[in-house]
Amino acid sequence: MTEGALPAASMIRRARRSDAEALSDFAVRLFRDTYSGDTAASDLESYIDEHFSTERQAAEIDDPSAAVFVAMADNLIIGYAHVVVRLADERSALLKRIYVDAGWRGRGLAGGLLDAVVGEAGKRGVTHLELTVFERNNRALAFYRRVGFAAIGSTTFMVGEDPQTDVVMQLDLVGRLNGGLA
Repeated sequence: MTEGALPAASMIRRARRSDAEALSDFAVRLFRDTYSGDTAASDLESYIDEHFSTERQAAEIDDPSAAVFVAMADNLIIGYAHVVVRLADERSALLKRIYVDAGWRGRGLAGGLLDAVVGEAGKRGVTHLELTVFERNNRALAFYRRVGFAAIGSTTFMVGEDPQTDVVMQLDLVGRLNGGLA
């Protein structure tokens, strides 16, 4: 996807440390909106406290083994992606998050964020991208399948004290970067 194909009035760029507070607020709101129907409030808040503080977002932005991209419209975050290159082998990366505001879904923004992640992974010599996604997040599962991810297993994902089942998915980046799936 090219920048011109993004939804009108939006752009994707690398996150800056100055984005940490707004990114924290955005992530908290979307996480609550997405998972509050499947997760007890105490478990949800425990996860949010641990993973979405402003300090945690700043650390993720500053992490040299990671990249955080924000989608912006009218100086507001409308989506973001976070990817970490695995230090053990440096040939794989973990897509930790792609979040898109509900009002912007279905307009190609998630694809634009994924393109930014794939571009970054290609620069770092990564050959495959993995992710985990909640087994009941049908919208995300459909998106990941549509863009070429394949399910390769499952894992337990802890949200507070609540063990949830996530689908593990993988995308071959060699084929994608060499003109395969667009």
